[in-house]
Amino acid sequence: MCIKIRNLVFTMIAVAVLFSAVACNSNIEKPVSVDVPDVTGIFNVEILDIGKADAIILTSLNHTVLIDCGEKGDGDEVLDCLYEKNIDEIDYMFITHFDKDHVGGAKKILNNMQVKKIITPDYEGTNNEYTDFIEAIKENNLSSSVLENEMSFVLDDVLYEIYPPQKNSYEEGDNDYSIVIKTTHGENTFLFAGDAEEERLAELDIQMDLDSDFLKVPHHGNYNENTKKFIQEVSPLYAVITCSEKNPASQNVIDLLNSCNCSVFLTQNGDVSVVSDGTTIQITQ
Repeated sequence: MCIKIRNLVFTMIAVAVLFSAVACNSNIEKPVSVDVPDVTGIFNVEILDIGKADAIILTSLNHTVLIDCGEKGDGDEVLDCLYEKNIDEIDYMFITHFDKDHVGGAKKILNNMQVKKIITPDYEGTNNEYTDFIEAIKENNLSSSVLENEMSFVLDDVLYEIYPPQKNSYEEGDNDYSIVIKTTHGENTFLFAGDAEEERLAELDIQMDLDSDFLKVPHHGNYNENTKKFIQEVSPLYAVITCSEKNPASQNVIDLLNSCNCSVFLTQNGDVSVVSDGTTIQITQ
C-alpha cells in the first residue's frame, strides 16, 4: 500500500513538472526536422539600399518573409517595395535583434501590412524604436514569439532554418543576440547573419553548418577577431554588405571575401536583387 502511494506521488510530481515545463515554453516554436523540398519555382531575395541598416524581403511562389525593417524612416521604402511586388501579406517577420537600424521601421510595416507571425530573440530592447514596435503589436492585436530553440519550416519550395542566440548576455550587447537564418532552395543556400559579432560568430561555428552560396555579411561589414574564420567557413560565392558611404564596410572584410573568389555587392550602390532557380543564382544591382 505504501509503495503504491509513493509511486502515485512520484507520478503526480512528474506530471506537474512536465506541465510546468510545457506552460513555460508555450510561446516557443520547437525545432522540426524538415527535408529540402523539390524546386517548383523561383526564390527571390531583395536587399534594400537604406544605408547602414537591414531590410530584406524573401519571396517564393505564394509566400513572403521579411528579415528586419531598417530604421524608423525606412518603413515607407520597405512598404513601397512590398507593394511593387503586389505583396499584401507577410508570413513571417523576423526581427534579428532590437537595434534601431533593424527594428525601427517595424511599426510602419505592422500598421500597414498583414503579418501572420513575428519572431524575435529572447531579450528586451531599450530604445524608442523597440517600444514603438511593441506598442504596434498590441495596437494591431498581434502577438510575437520569442525564439529560444532552433526551428525549421518550409514555405513553397524553400527550407528555412532559424538559429537563436545561445547565451543570456553578451559583451557586445544587442548585436550578438542576432537570430541567424539559413534558407535552402534546391542546390542553393543563403545565410543571413544579422549583426553577429565575435561571440555570436563563435557560437554559429558550433551551432550550424555555415557553408553557404550566398551571405548577408554580419554587422554591415565590420571586422572582428572571428570574421576571417567565419568567412572561410561560409565560403560564399556571393556576398552582400548593408552599408553606406557615410558608414562603409571594412576593407579587411571586403578583401577577405575577395580572397575566397566571392562576388561582393554593397548596398551603398543600390538595391541588390537575387534570383535562385534552384541550380543557379543571378544577382543584379
